[in-house]
Amino acid sequence: MTLAVAVVGLLIAGVGLVGVVQPKRLIEWVDLFWSKDRLWFAAALRLALGALLIYAAPECRAPLAVRALGVITVVAAIGLLVLGPERMDGFVRWWTKRPPTILRVWSVLGVLLGAFLIYAGV
Repeated sequence: MTLAVAVVGLLIAGVGLVGVVQPKRLIEWVDLFWSKDRLWFAAALRLALGALLIYAAPECRAPLAVRALGVITVVAAIGLLVLGPERMDGFVRWWTKRPPTILRVWSVLGVLLGAFLIYAGV
């Protein structure tokens, strides 16, 4: 299971790296993959990821941190559903309009989160 945590970390870090190097490309990806119709998929994906992190936490190098990230991810999945498609669409559109510097800063956080998960899972 720790390998799955590391793979998730690698994916998160990779997407974050794209946002750092080419923020416009990240926006293109968001535009490509986001739609109001996919809210349920996004929530299910977050729920599955959160469950994976919670389940794999005891085997990881930093079990409390990985478990906390799992709980946060599950809460985020529920939050997506509570907010609903209209509000989430508005938020995504607002986020994609941020200046490249802001997107780069958030992307650095993604790289750091991904790196932590890689460390915790290896």
